[in-house]
Amino acid sequence: MIPPSKGIDFFILTGPLGSGKTTLLEHLLYTLEDSTGTAVIVNDAGAVNIDGAVLMDSADGMVIETLSNGCVCCSLGNDLVSTVLSLIETRARMDLPPFERIILECSGLSMPGEVVRAMTGLAHLQMAVSIICTYDCARPPLRQTQIDAVAAQLSAAHTVVLTKIDEVVEQGLIDARATVQRINPFAVIIEQESPSVRSQRAFLNSSQRPLDTARPQLKLVLATAHPRIHVYQALLTDPDPDDAIDWLENITGYLGEKLLRCKTLICAPERDLLMQTVGTAFSAPRVLQKQPGERSVAIFITQDCDLVELKQIPSAFAVTWLDEAK
Repeated sequence: MIPPSKGIDFFILTGPLGSGKTTLLEHLLYTLEDSTGTAVIVNDAGAVNIDGAVLMDSADGMVIETLSNGCVCCSLGNDLVSTVLSLIETRARMDLPPFERIILECSGLSMPGEVVRAMTGLAHLQMAVSIICTYDCARPPLRQTQIDAVAAQLSAAHTVVLTKIDEVVEQGLIDARATVQRINPFAVIIEQESPSVRSQRAFLNSSQRPLDTARPQLKLVLATAHPRIHVYQALLTDPDPDDAIDWLENITGYLGEKLLRCKTLICAPERDLLMQTVGTAFSAPRVLQKQPGERSVAIFITQDCDLVELKQIPSAFAVTWLDEAK
């Protein structure tokens, strides 16, 4: 039987190869006075450089390392769901309290939407899922060849951690911040110079962590930092929630991999509803407390998509794209 796990923070740590994911993780583990409540899932458990690991086997044969500071570390198996369940079950068998946080370090080429889709198999655990992306200021990732993965990782992130700050002049930091803001207007940017402070802000400071229930707001659209990536915004006039879901599903099906992220707020008479996707993977709709005077809006982050493509998707309500707003 799976023990209750509501309240566990589940972090999906993404970022291009060499952008500082493992370093960020190691600084967190060194910073924690007691990391017995932390579990880390990596592609290679040996890549986390903390001395004094103690090996044990889970019930299904998965090798689990207990690091010298108490953190539990294991390698990702073929199935994310079974890996997480095995960690939680093993913890319960040892009569230990539930984990406070589980961190999944993804490969540099991973697509967050695929990870989020896999997480639906863990929905019954009611974990608080957050996506963190590392951004290398010294080697701006949008200039690299793996633009598809980079764009997907940046646009999906709730938090973007700027790394290699000490290797760039002030203008390099300014450029990095502007790039992230234009690619992903939803993200909180962490840019403290101290690596330990960056790791604590990313993983520990829940009061500063961006909420998945944050309401999308229309903003001035600036030219994004890459010609293939665009942010499109629309006002929706009195949409019925079911009609809005149909419209979003049609857009998702039509755009496919061109859709990197979507966040939509539906203001119904009695309640507000937040709907969002990472890639084409839908999160469960969230019911929000109604706020007077707010309007229904939709914001899309896309790759290789012109606005004319979005305008062609039919809807049962009026859609006013920002370039048409008066």
